[in-house]
Amino acid sequence: MTAVDRNAACAVKWCDETGTHAVHRKYVASVPGGIRGGGLVGVNLAQRVQPRASVCVELTVTTPWSSTTGYLFAAGSVPDIAVALTEAAERATELDAVRHRNDDCHYS
Repeated sequence: MTAVDRNAACAVKWCDETGTHAVHRKYVASVPGGIRGGGLVGVNLAQRVQPRASVCVELTVTTPWSSTTGYLFAAGSVPDIAVALTEAAERATELDAVRHRNDDCHYS
């Protein structure tokens, strides 16, 4: 593959990828997601390069100690996943607050 091939724009107008690629991607966001800044969660639109493939939502996880991992979600399932993540975050925050209150009681 030549440098021109690697830098060739994709014919799919919304795709951010260049050159030959197996998945079209539109990068939406990268969010620090790891404890102590140890990783990023990427949110992308993605579509496999195959006839009639659906546009999906892709989550990728990058950490300093492992290779990037990604998963394609059907667009229709993502709102339910978002609700579940929000609920889990609220519960984790509540449990962490209770734990800190209990720790404070032991030291007063």
